[in-house]
Amino acid sequence: MEKVEVSPFFKDLRNLSLISSLLGFLMFSLIYSSTLISLSFLVGALLGFLNLFTLKEDGKKFLKKVYDNVMCCLEKPYQRERTFFLIKVYLRLLSLGIIFYFLISWLKLHPVFIIIGFSVVYLQIFLLTLWYTLRRKEIC
Repeated sequence: MEKVEVSPFFKDLRNLSLISSLLGFLMFSLIYSSTLISLSFLVGALLGFLNLFTLKEDGKKFLKKVYDNVMCCLEKPYQRERTFFLIKVYLRLLSLGIIFYFLISWLKLHPVFIIIGFSVVYLQIFLLTLWYTLRRKEIC
């Protein structure tokens, strides 16, 4: 069994994402007193969380394949892997679009709060990167 290495950045991002999703859910529940809006936010946040961490794993595999192929000195070493990676990214975007369509049209979740929840994870990436950068400058 292969040991999974988790970097401190992704560990902090995972914890921050889960905490902020729950806090956002509670905040929207208190402000709007609507389970539909709160649930919309929570579903969007969970979709963003799942999308980020599955994309992270695919990206790691892609970079490892590119590195292995470059070390073998192949002509156009990463063309095939890059194509598969891009196909997976576009299929993921298509599936997210279908999921959003289903959530909005059939389950009648609020589209604005789904997008807010989805965006929270990516805003946290920016903020956590900024935090790590500033902390690194203080150490140096």
